[in-house]
Amino acid sequence: MRLTVKTKIWMTVLTVVLMFAFFILVYFPAVQEQYLLKNYNKEVQNLANTVALGVKIAITEENFEGVQTAMDFVKEDPHLLYISMLQKDTVWNDEHTKYKVETTVFKTFPESITVDVAAKSNDSIIIKKSPFVTPQMSGEIMLGFTTAEIVLAKKQIRFTSIIVSAVVFAIGIIIGFWLARNISVPVLALRDAARKVGEGDLTQTVSGTSRDEIGELGVAFNKMVNDLGKARKEVEDRTSELMIAKKKTDELLLNILPAETAEELKATGFAKAKNYELVTVLFSDFKRFSEISEKMKPEQLVAELNYCFSAFDSITYKYGIEKIKTIGDAYMCAGGLPVKNETHAADTVRAAIELRQFMHSYKLEKEAKGEAAFEIRIGIHTGSVVAGIVGLKKFAYDIWGNTVNIASRMESTSEPGKINISGSTYEIVKSDFICSWRGKIMAKGIGELDMYFVEDAL
Repeated sequence: MRLTVKTKIWMTVLTVVLMFAFFILVYFPAVQEQYLLKNYNKEVQNLANTVALGVKIAITEENFEGVQTAMDFVKEDPHLLYISMLQKDTVWNDEHTKYKVETTVFKTFPESITVDVAAKSNDSIIIKKSPFVTPQMSGEIMLGFTTAEIVLAKKQIRFTSIIVSAVVFAIGIIIGFWLARNISVPVLALRDAARKVGEGDLTQTVSGTSRDEIGELGVAFNKMVNDLGKARKEVEDRTSELMIAKKKTDELLLNILPAETAEELKATGFAKAKNYELVTVLFSDFKRFSEISEKMKPEQLVAELNYCFSAFDSITYKYGIEKIKTIGDAYMCAGGLPVKNETHAADTVRAAIELRQFMHSYKLEKEAKGEAAFEIRIGIHTGSVVAGIVGLKKFAYDIWGNTVNIASRMESTSEPGKINISGSTYEIVKSDFICSWRGKIMAKGIGELDMYFVEDAL
């Protein structure tokens, strides 16, 4: 069956009204009843606490008339069914194997009532207990209050809810009929257009023939959609430009700094220096660099260095080694930072072997053409460093510490085509590589150090 728009609006309003009426008739009374019951329980508990405090004070001061006075505090309450003072004693169990706590009725008002010390609250009575402890005795004050007033209040709430629900239902029917008869078509047209606009279709318009507020709403809606279309176009264009610029900036920053440091710098505006207990630092330079470079044009020299160092960058990236910097013909990198790992020493040595192989192959190519070629020297040391960036402009990621100095000495005391490692690095990688001990060799400014040449991987 196909329903007309007016019928749909009428049914929608009716549904809303029924839901609201249901809320008033069912949910609201339940919440109010819970609120009343909660407050009543709290009030009874407060009374029990007050009496227990008075009894505690009176017994402690051995003022037994004060005990009666404390219990009289609630006797006049019209909702009180009984008040009982319970005594707790520690006695042997029936088998005389261990102690148990026994609760007995010490005093009750009215005296004619028999009190069950284990009684619980139910629909007709609220029972609350409050303990007290004195040097003379320990026990509880137990209050029993009738729920008759709560039951009466519940009935009044439900009666009121029924009346209000009926009124709301009647008003809703009248409003629904009026809406369905007078404003269904333009409102539904505006609703459908707004829904499509919300889905991203900014070509929607509504025809506003009426001169009332609904017609004005249609005109305003059309203007809004038109403005949104223009604004979206501007935002999309600007966002595209910003994304391109951001991508270029991020790529440039990642070429200067490690990813972790770059993210910290973007997020906070600075990057904290970090201590690394164990990293492996590699230095390399070229034999006869000054002699060979003097015979080259500046452009040729830069091209040679760029070719070699670009290959170095690819090799170190392959092994997860972080490039630190280049100074002239010197190349410096480190394994085990900024992300710590357990294989940095072996990874760095493997990278050094591949650097040496690359330079050897390139040397053969150059010599075949009758051109002078660079020969590489490599030095490696493992130890602790501090890493970070310093200054405010032209950021550069760098590392500091005695480990860097020793790695530099490993390189300066190495030989062309050789990989010279320190004793600390050797102890870590000796099971993975063939190494030959060179002996204790003097390192400038440091002293004698054990040094090893790495021949090849095992």
